[in-house]
Amino acid sequence: MSFASTENCIPVWRQILNSTLLVLRSHSLHFHALSIMFLWPIIFSLIVYPSFDLAFFHPDYNFIISTQFSISSFEIFVTMVCTLFFALFFLCSIATITYSTVQAYKNRPMNLISSIISIRNSFFPLLSTFIVSHTIFISVIIIIALVFVVSLQILKDLGLIELQNDSNHFWFLFILVIVPVLLWLQVNWSLAYAIAAVESKWGFETLRRSAYLVKGMRWVAFWTHLFYGLSLGAMVIGSNVVFVILGVGKRDHWRSFSVTSQVVQCTVLGTLGMNQFLVLNVELYMYCKGLEGEKLSFEDVSVPLDDEEKNHNIV
Repeated sequence: MSFASTENCIPVWRQILNSTLLVLRSHSLHFHALSIMFLWPIIFSLIVYPSFDLAFFHPDYNFIISTQFSISSFEIFVTMVCTLFFALFFLCSIATITYSTVQAYKNRPMNLISSIISIRNSFFPLLSTFIVSHTIFISVIIIIALVFVVSLQILKDLGLIELQNDSNHFWFLFILVIVPVLLWLQVNWSLAYAIAAVESKWGFETLRRSAYLVKGMRWVAFWTHLFYGLSLGAMVIGSNVVFVILGVGKRDHWRSFSVTSQVVQCTVLGTLGMNQFLVLNVELYMYCKGLEGEKLSFEDVSVPLDDEEKNHNIV
């Protein structure tokens, strides 16, 4: 992968960020409403779910004595339902926020109803992109893990690895390999969801087109995902660790003002950060289209325009 020069990376990133902030400020109520409807449930659930999962399914857990516990089939079912819930709201948030950002980019009037209706036309392209990309992610992880397992077993059979610490070092090397590979794929596919929502492309085609459009802006996409990914991830994981250690789910700590305020603060910050990231990603998509000499046409929108809007835009 050939990254573009980093000399213009920061100015371009600032330009895209300023454009993102301008869109959010100009239509703050609209984007706040979309965030509350689709992003707030995701962030809130990610923050509180682990502690309450332990409270309901593992009420006797103790991290000091033991960290091992069995997972029931019902717990797996609940986790799968929650995962589907996250995926559904995530795709809906992408559809509505992408549509609204494109509308703002074209200086078109927007309203909450039309943004929600846009889900109807972009949901299945987004779903196909989600399935294909995550299938490839999981396949890559499995293949590399199998290679490491076979290699580790061969080294053990040859007597080159005997101690458990050596095995731990081997798996640490696996993490060092898998993370850059997944990050490389994510950077190349960073525009895939915007393409699926705006251009109504499906599956692997969105991934291929994303890799084509982002090829000159990979450093910008890399730093964008790294910044927002680390910020949101650290906040959510940090909150999870604190709540699990406090045993918030199995005690009445969650009713206290300190815990409640922390949950609200983390949820608000996470929702705002995720909203900004999604808008910025659409701005990056439009910037990359401009670099390739492409422009958003009036047909590049998830909801067809009525005759009055078409006549207004033609004029």
